[in-house]
Amino acid sequence: MQVQFITNQFDSEMRPMDLNESTYKKIIDIVKKPIIIQNKAQIPQWKFCTVNCNKRCNDSMDLTNVLILDFDDSTYTYKEFEHQFQEYQYILHTSYSYDGKNSKFRVLLFLDKEYEIKRLFCKINDSYDNRTKETNIKSPYHLLLTYFQHVDPASFVKSQFFKVPAIADANAPYYYNIHKGELFSPGKAIVGYGIAYDQCLSIEKEMQRNNYHKAMVLKTQFKGDLSKAVEYVKRKMEEAPVGMRHNCIFGLAAFFSKIGGDYYTFSQIKPSWADKKYETQIKRLQKEWTKIALK
Repeated sequence: MQVQFITNQFDSEMRPMDLNESTYKKIIDIVKKPIIIQNKAQIPQWKFCTVNCNKRCNDSMDLTNVLILDFDDSTYTYKEFEHQFQEYQYILHTSYSYDGKNSKFRVLLFLDKEYEIKRLFCKINDSYDNRTKETNIKSPYHLLLTYFQHVDPASFVKSQFFKVPAIADANAPYYYNIHKGELFSPGKAIVGYGIAYDQCLSIEKEMQRNNYHKAMVLKTQFKGDLSKAVEYVKRKMEEAPVGMRHNCIFGLAAFFSKIGGDYYTFSQIKPSWADKKYETQIKRLQKEWTKIALK
């Protein structure tokens, strides 16, 4: 296993270190003595995984045996986490924004084996059974979110990095706990996770094939008239469940592009719940419009 480092949140070039005994000692030292830095944006970041290349992106991520869990929920404290997961091995430390009272902390939760990141955080709305045309098991991503109820969903983004332990000055409040215990097994702790992990990629491909064939049928039906497609996309945007809205946008964009829809028309379809994150997502789609039809 390795630890990948980037110099700050703007950096996209990963720098690996083998996770051996010497590196682990350095990690412990960083946790015990966090770096002092004034500019939060310049704090180095890390991720515990092997990679296929040094460019930080989802496709580069390979294997991991550590979950980095980010908590920022005022209803859940690090003391509650320590009690709930007292049987497991983890390293807990408060975040840069911790003020001695709030609930901002991160956890390195050590896993029982190495997992493929593309499976570990596989994100599909539901697993789809093509024979019954019904959903059955949840995807690994959603099972993790359900199990770790108070965690920031960014914890399960494939290429997400997190800031190393840091404080603004020597007197800033800081807490850590290097806790011994057994390794955490998602398959044993989370009902249905093992099946979801094993099946998610094949189900994802099946859903992509079904969506592609559906798009081709609709493309033939529309015959250049996209008014019905626009109505369909708008309706699906409004129906998207809270917590899944932004995930649905990419799928709808891929569908609209496949049937011949252009970026400008899609960008004008704005749901009632549109927020800043939605606007950012739409702008990013402009650069990827010709590619997403191939997904």
